[in-house]
Amino acid sequence: MNLPDFTSHLTGMMKWHFSPQTGTPFWLDMRQSLDFDPLHEVNTFADLARFPDVSDRLRDVPIEALIPRGLHDSALAGVFESGGTTGKPKRIVVFEQWLDELVSWRLSGQRLGADEQPGNTLALVPTGPHIVGAINARRARAKGGLCFTVDLDPRWVKKCIQHNDMAGMQAYAAHIVEQAEDILYTQSIQYLIATPPILERMARRPALVAHMNRTLKEITWGGTQMDPDTQAFLQTEVFPAVPINASYGSTMILGEAKARCPAGTSDSVIFDSFAPYILLEVVDLQTLQPVQFGECGQVIMHHLSRYAFFPNILERDTAVRRPRNDDFPGASVSDVGPLAAIDGRTVIEGVY
Repeated sequence: MNLPDFTSHLTGMMKWHFSPQTGTPFWLDMRQSLDFDPLHEVNTFADLARFPDVSDRLRDVPIEALIPRGLHDSALAGVFESGGTTGKPKRIVVFEQWLDELVSWRLSGQRLGADEQPGNTLALVPTGPHIVGAINARRARAKGGLCFTVDLDPRWVKKCIQHNDMAGMQAYAAHIVEQAEDILYTQSIQYLIATPPILERMARRPALVAHMNRTLKEITWGGTQMDPDTQAFLQTEVFPAVPINASYGSTMILGEAKARCPAGTSDSVIFDSFAPYILLEVVDLQTLQPVQFGECGQVIMHHLSRYAFFPNILERDTAVRRPRNDDFPGASVSDVGPLAAIDGRTVIEGVY
């Protein structure tokens, strides 16, 4: 995959999103209220910090305003929404070509075993308005198989938790696992994608665990966080015969970062983003300046592509800042975990 250097990419994205011929109506309108000129004063990675975090506006903005004029004839994958972890969902529009490029990058560099054959996927992740479902459907096709899914509504689980209905939350999670169990027992499934809470519940069923160890070629977790001790326990004690991988994503970056190395060890998983289109940084909560490598802070995400422009998004996660493994700016992240609250709103994860 031939990637552009960051400076020329950044300049190109400013011209694309802020030019009347190709630009995004949302940003063309906002340009009038900015106290700087994006076409001439945004030249470095650090300059992206001058943009406001617009994520809250995406709860109400007409979705048509997020479609770049230069892509009005391009095929859309759909309108997708955030999980509602911190309030009303945010909405984005996503193009087919972007998802194809993302999945191609996501699967690049994987070292498959000599006996690797195409196989079917079971994805126990939110679908419907959630982009992770669309990503994993394409990932399943790229692995040469069919994609099986189970209805998973993270908002209902979060509502149960908000109302202190822990019995309802547990019953819903069990309902998900029971459906997954039926698919795993009756269909040929080689790849499992699941959120950590669902995977941990599956691990409590000995007969199911034995079946998964016999039949699966890979397990990938993502959506919420998993601590290193839990992932090491799952790999060594529960699923010793199945390699465990991981991903870390967000609706606001239209995608996900991938684990640098297998996620089943006791070491913290390091996640690398799809640069220069998705870039991460880890900052001090008070100063919003990058912390030192090895230190913990709050995650900031940037999406910079022809398909969308969402710079300087302050995420709901904390992470340890790690050096990237390439020459692009920003950072990789490890030890990802949720903030307790954002702007006075409690962060609720549930099953996703």
